[in-house]
Amino acid sequence: MITITKRAAEEIKLSLLNPDAQGLLTRFAVEETEQGWRYLMGFDERNENDIHLKSAEIEYILAYSQKILLEGMLVDFDEIDTEGGYGFIFMNPNDPNYEPPEGDNSPKKSQH
Repeated sequence: MITITKRAAEEIKLSLLNPDAQGLLTRFAVEETEQGWRYLMGFDERNENDIHLKSAEIEYILAYSQKILLEGMLVDFDEIDTEGGYGFIFMNPNDPNYEPPEGDNSPKKSQH
């Protein structure tokens, strides 16, 4: 469903050490805005309308209503600017603004 890279999984595991995240699962979501899709990631409790899955040893949830929007997404953690800033990168072939990089079959990186 969603693929979490090893680097992203390591960062998520570090965040899960926070006492505020204890007992919670990683939630992925997307909001459709006028500027395009905005990706959301945080920690939450599972509810009856969620899909509960696992990738790279990370248990995650998403609302069943978002399944079609997030299916096939890749979550990575990498440098996102020239000043050495790092962050999560969401590569989603379902995003209307998705364009594969030239000479590469992988999805375009969307930063949020």
